[in-house]
Amino acid sequence: MNHPRVNLLKKSEQRYQGAVSHRFILVAAVVAPILFVAVLSGVKLIQYAAVKSDLQSNRAVWETLEPRLQLHQEELCSLNACRSSMVLLDGWKDSQVSLSDLLSEIQGAVPPAIQLQRLSVRSEPKTSVYRQASDIALDYKLMLQGLSQGERAEDAVIGLRRDLMATDLLGTTFKSVRLASMHKLAGKGDQNTRDFRIEGFSKEGESQ
Repeated sequence: MNHPRVNLLKKSEQRYQGAVSHRFILVAAVVAPILFVAVLSGVKLIQYAAVKSDLQSNRAVWETLEPRLQLHQEELCSLNACRSSMVLLDGWKDSQVSLSDLLSEIQGAVPPAIQLQRLSVRSEPKTSVYRQASDIALDYKLMLQGLSQGERAEDAVIGLRRDLMATDLLGTTFKSVRLASMHKLAGKGDQNTRDFRIEGFSKEGESQ
C-alpha cells in the first residue's frame, strides 16, 4: 500500500546533493569568459606597452644613426666615383703607345735604299664619354710615305712592310699594315725609283 509523501522543505531551503551546485555552475559560466578576456587584455596591454617602448627606443637610435648612414652613403658614392676614375686613368695609361719606342722600331726597320718623306701616327678616341676602361683604347693609324731607289726598289718596299709587322711594338699595336700605293717615278735618269705609301691600322676593318 502506497503512502502519500509530503515535502515539508521550502524550495529555497532545498540543497543540491551534487559536488557543484547549479548556481555555482551558472556563475562560473558567466564569470569565466569575463576573467579570460580580462587576463588576455592585460597580457596584450603589457605586450603593447613593451612594443611601444622598444619602438620609441629604436626611433631614438635611428634618429642618431640616420645622419651617419646618409654620410656613409655619400662617402661610398664618392669612393666609387674615385675608383671608377682611377680605373679609367689606368686604362688610359695602358692604352697609350710609346711613340718614341714606335719611332725607334720604324727607324730600325727602314733600309738604306729607302728615304722617308712623311711619317704620321694618329690616334683617335672611340667615344667622347668614357664609362669603362675599354672605351679609352685609342685607334691608331700609321702612314709612311717615301722613295725607294736601286735595282731592287720594289723588293725594298715590300721588305719594309714585312719588317714593320715583325717588330714588337708596331706588330702588336697595328692589326694590319698594307702597301697602299707604289709606282715608278719618271724623270729620275737611270735610277729605278719608286714612290710608295704604307698604311697601318690598329682597328679591324679599317684597311678595307
